[in-house]
Amino acid sequence: MQSIKNNELFRFIGFTLFYFMILVLLFLIHGFHDMNAGPFIYTEF
Repeated sequence: MQSIKNNELFRFIGFTLFYFMILVLLFLIHGFHDMNAGPFIYTEF
């Protein structure tokens, strides 16, 4: 187990997955689960 913690590749993959899951969680919390941004704001121009 100690060799896995010291391996840079596993640390990189672990941190990448960790931060990716945080981003996904933030998108789900704020209601972007359907990835639809809604109407375009500048339609009057």
